[in-house]
Amino acid sequence: MCTTLVVGRNRSATGRVILAHSEELGRNSAHRVSLVEARRTGPGERYALHSSGALDQPPRLARYLATRIFDKRHYPGDHTGGINEHGVAVANNMAMMRGVPEARLYDVVAGGVIWTEFLQLVLERARSAREGAALVGELCGRHGLSCDSGTMIAVADPDEAWWVELARDGQWAARRVGDDEVSVRANCYRIGAPGAAPPASEMAAPTLASYAAGRGWPATPPLDFAAVFGDPANQSDRYNLDRHEVLEGRLSALGQVGVPELTTLLRDVFEGTPFFQARADGSPFRTRVRTVARMNTEACTIFEPRRGPRPGLAHRMWCCLSTSLTGVFVPFHLGVTAIEPHYAAAGGRYDRGSAYWLFTELAKLVDRHYPACAGFVRDRWQAFEAATVGPLAEVEDCARRSKLTAAAELLTAFDNRRAAEAVAALEDLLAEVKTRAFYEDF
Repeated sequence: MCTTLVVGRNRSATGRVILAHSEELGRNSAHRVSLVEARRTGPGERYALHSSGALDQPPRLARYLATRIFDKRHYPGDHTGGINEHGVAVANNMAMMRGVPEARLYDVVAGGVIWTEFLQLVLERARSAREGAALVGELCGRHGLSCDSGTMIAVADPDEAWWVELARDGQWAARRVGDDEVSVRANCYRIGAPGAAPPASEMAAPTLASYAAGRGWPATPPLDFAAVFGDPANQSDRYNLDRHEVLEGRLSALGQVGVPELTTLLRDVFEGTPFFQARADGSPFRTRVRTVARMNTEACTIFEPRRGPRPGLAHRMWCCLSTSLTGVFVPFHLGVTAIEPHYAAAGGRYDRGSAYWLFTELAKLVDRHYPACAGFVRDRWQAFEAATVGPLAEVEDCARRSKLTAAAELLTAFDNRRAAEAVAALEDLLAEVKTRAFYEDF
């Protein structure tokens, strides 16, 4: 159950589309940052699907950065967001389709594609957001969606972004995000009836109306995908609507939106709104309100597809592991040659060598000692992020003027050093939080 924001290029502080995503799976779905190299596929090579069957592979698969679950069999799931060498970024939000009994929501559909496979296939194959959206629709129509009754996939490149909303039995609709828009998704469909947008801004399965009519659902044209295919209870659930209302209210007060604004929005627990709730000890976690920042967040990511003379180096991902409220965003460029070891490590057991598990430990401790610890943890990370900006601009400028190999070495050194410094600061925070907790318990 996730939250995603897509910033159209005219609303973006960079003049390019930005995609921000908060991933929440639960079940201790430990995450890592993964760099996957481009490669040529072998003769007759096929992509094996989780739900049985396989897809033909193209001759070449793209290079990409991604956040990934430690083991595809755990959820099931693997890729939860990423950006490739062409500047195509992708993320996923679960939704619920009308007419699917609760006991059948997560059925395996033989030969179907699961949410995480859609993301991986886009990262490996798509050269633009439009191409990625069309690929998702084509795969859904031909193979069907498996292991969810519905899902929503955001696909972005530097110039445009799309939402593709999927239902069972090959049904789907896609719509381009407006250049002047910041589009928000919680966990319910939002593509309505076709409007005044040009036809080139919309795509859909050709069978939507006949499928709906065959089930006795309201299908009067123009068909409203969200109203017709969305589960009515889920579409009206405050679990989803609270996030839409708060984030859209925050966005209405903003002009251009960049990475600093998105980190703030991904950390939102609704303070200053009628939706805010806190426990008696002050913590906003484990209340009845579904906030954006959550205790069971595995990874928050902000993807910046960028134009330039070396886009394969320049595309950038900011990653915060565990809940964003007590974590920190660090940069990873597509041009790096390796990922800092703590960020590259994740498994099913607590591991001090894994950034995910260390950040999760900090989040759990702060939640239990919120008044004593929350403020100084957030201040520490705010200062850390501010201290990243100046050196980051300098190293990127130097990389732009360097030969390709030297540029990759510069970016790798900076990203890995900053990630290692984040881990060092994290270990210091853990010691301080535990010290305060021990004093508090006496």
